[in-house]
Amino acid sequence: MSSRRTLILIAAIAVGIFAGIALLNYVRGIEDDVYAGAQPVQVLIATEDIPENTPAEIALQMMTPQDIPLEIRPATFIPIDGGDQITGLVSRGLIPKNQIIIQGLFVDPAIVAARFTDQIPSGQTAMTINIDEIQAVGGYLQPGDEVNIMVRHDNIGCGANAEEDEEEAEPGLESDSGNSFGGGVDSDELLGTSLWCTYTTPARYLFQRVEILAIGARQALQPGETGAGVITPQGGAITFMLPNEAAQILASVSEDDIYLTLIPEDYSAEPLRPLPPLILDGRGLTPAELPDCLTPYGPDGFIEGDSVDIVADEDGEPTAHFSCELLWGE
Repeated sequence: MSSRRTLILIAAIAVGIFAGIALLNYVRGIEDDVYAGAQPVQVLIATEDIPENTPAEIALQMMTPQDIPLEIRPATFIPIDGGDQITGLVSRGLIPKNQIIIQGLFVDPAIVAARFTDQIPSGQTAMTINIDEIQAVGGYLQPGDEVNIMVRHDNIGCGANAEEDEEEAEPGLESDSGNSFGGGVDSDELLGTSLWCTYTTPARYLFQRVEILAIGARQALQPGETGAGVITPQGGAITFMLPNEAAQILASVSEDDIYLTLIPEDYSAEPLRPLPPLILDGRGLTPAELPDCLTPYGPDGFIEGDSVDIVADEDGEPTAHFSCELLWGE
């Protein structure tokens, strides 16, 4: 055999060996990738259902390390020695049994406590109505305030039947002392037989001391929170806390007819009288026409510390209310 043929044979053998080695390395690389994805790694697994709001220190006792294939391990997993990553946190929601523990399942306790439903006591419900600023005390209400809810009625009273009522009306009104109301003011002299439809949208109270949970996105401050110190007028969506039955009654009233009144902290609920027919039919005098009334606070106006007349109720206990009893025909 010539030297040339020998060299060709040697080269062919070398190429074959190189190709075989390359093929072997390629196959081994594929096997390594397959085995790498299937090799077991340890993660934390919930061994039982972990209730919502469970502190991490307790929840860690409800977990155990477990082997899973690397290829299915979540990128946000918490290592088995990574308990310090959730120290001081609580479970955000129910963590079911066999759940892989990942970041985001535990959050700051304040985030869980901030749920709006936690502000609704058992037996109560939240209900929202839409009222403009004017009907909502100029928009100066705040979450946590208590209000009285009035309902106004259109076309009630003498408005639609003024002429008919006028024909049936007796000349003037008489009190216990004749045709005069305090100070010798004669109702016949002022009104004659005419009807005055002054109260075109009579109002009456629907509920007293109704608590406001939220106004728009504003909620009552939680313990430790501080407000801006400036009240920004806001109407719109006002959310009340009510029993179901009361919510049903409020929902039966048109929002356009609702008017809110803000009450002080020491307000005491007591039965409130509706406007009587004596006022609504237009044959009575207005407070400003009665010498004993004149102002909402009595004839002398507002006096701090004694803004309304103090009278005794049926049991002899002092009670404060609007002083113009003559308007109610008493």
